[in-house]
Amino acid sequence: MKNIAILAITVCVLLVAGCTTTPATTTPSGSVSPGPTFPGMASLDPVLPMDGKATLGSGNNTMEVSLYNIEVDPSTDSGIQTITINVLARNTGTTPRKFVWFSKLTNTYGNSFGGIGISHRGSGARSAKIPPGMGEIPRDYIEIHSAESFATLSKGAVLDVYFMERTSNETSMVPDYHVAWTVNPGVIR
Repeated sequence: MKNIAILAITVCVLLVAGCTTTPATTTPSGSVSPGPTFPGMASLDPVLPMDGKATLGSGNNTMEVSLYNIEVDPSTDSGIQTITINVLARNTGTTPRKFVWFSKLTNTYGNSFGGIGISHRGSGARSAKIPPGMGEIPRDYIEIHSAESFATLSKGAVLDVYFMERTSNETSMVPDYHVAWTVNPGVIR
């Protein structure tokens, strides 16, 4: 019942915030909560539970992604709190693939931290070329600059991760895929 209440609050926050992310081609597995609908859009990507997995791509070019863990680094002298986000990317296709991704956390009030061009001080998490059947867990992180903002994230959040496929040394800042996970209350503390 508590999870349903948190999900309902998260959906309301997203509606109030006016989040209008373009849906990506993902095939989630496990228990999935339906995403809210907005005027002019049929539906958004589902918000996965923390243990949920999604498949990016199709055919011989697929990658399974899952939230590996979220860790909080010790606070710095300047009061900056760093939240480390590790996503496991496992190549389930037949060709090597390389990705960069950016993480964004949104608290229950609709305030967002990180995002495209911001997380990992603007460079995002970067995988090497991942061969078929192998996986990699690059580190991304978001810096939180106020104790109050950090405290609101401890009440629960939504983690949006925007994936861009890297075919050369240059990466487009337009996401190829988007996956969202619910971050349970108390995970960030």
